[in-house]
Amino acid sequence: MTNIFKQIVITEYGSPEVLHVVETLLVQPEVGEVLIRVSAVGVNYSDILRRKNQYFQPTPLPYVLGAEAVGVVESIGPEVSDTVQPGTRVLAILPSGGGYGEYVRAPAQFCVPLPPSISDAAATGIFVQGSTAQLMVSQLAKEIKGKTVLITAAAGGIGSLLVQLAKQGGATVIAAASSEDKLTVAKALGADVTVNYSVPQWGQSVREATQSKGVDIAFEMVGGTVYEQTIRSLAQGGHLIVYGCASGVQGQIHPEYFVDENITQSGFNLAFYITSQMSVWQEALGMVIGQIASGQLKIKTPKTFVLTDVAEAHRQIEARMTTGKVVLTA
Repeated sequence: MTNIFKQIVITEYGSPEVLHVVETLLVQPEVGEVLIRVSAVGVNYSDILRRKNQYFQPTPLPYVLGAEAVGVVESIGPEVSDTVQPGTRVLAILPSGGGYGEYVRAPAQFCVPLPPSISDAAATGIFVQGSTAQLMVSQLAKEIKGKTVLITAAAGGIGSLLVQLAKQGGATVIAAASSEDKLTVAKALGADVTVNYSVPQWGQSVREATQSKGVDIAFEMVGGTVYEQTIRSLAQGGHLIVYGCASGVQGQIHPEYFVDENITQSGFNLAFYITSQMSVWQEALGMVIGQIASGQLKIKTPKTFVLTDVAEAHRQIEARMTTGKVVLTA
């Protein structure tokens, strides 16, 4: 094992050009930690927000992005349980970052052994995308059987899982995305109706698909006019679940509309469950791993980049050129 490894570090905030490949001295794991030789790293929209220092938590500098990494445990520090030993292939959950590298030190308690049936690339979709989608459906949407559900960004990492989970739960799924190619992806995953939200007033198409009633539940993470049209697509008494604002543009809609239509809005933040409701999050994580391992849930991984091409991966996500999960291979 080499004493030097490559890592992607940001020392300033800004465009993808601030992502620099540096060579770093390998440090052995401390108490409760393991050292992992990384094979695949998940790229999430939160990484882009952190790169710009627009995440809901401040990003310290220097900083290594990457909240989830898959690899094999090389060595362990003191007081590590028998479930994570050298040679164990794991998904490492990294709330403080560090995944963009050839090696990463991670708390053993946040390392999940993986079954052989889940590929490295698919495993990177378990933590952020998988547990987010599962928790939103089970904790916020609750009973969706027989409901009509609208999902924006339906071909994205989380959206593609929401389409599958909502359909499996017995909902009628309306998938919305920004291109026909993305809608084709959503349709293949089980969406009943697809709507292109690059078309003005696309919310009217959603209304028409529901015989003017509107949808019962909507999952939204784009913001701006997509957020506004999503709200206007809800039926009276409908429930909006917001889990991001990828466009960076705030939606503008008068609060009185919520009153008139008796609409409720919930926000979702995965960090809340990890820090405050860990047992609920762990249960959701276990469910996702089981569903992926059995083939019930599919992780879309059409975009894979080598670690040193991380800037291009960020550019394509920001340009909305990707569908499903985006992965870096070390």
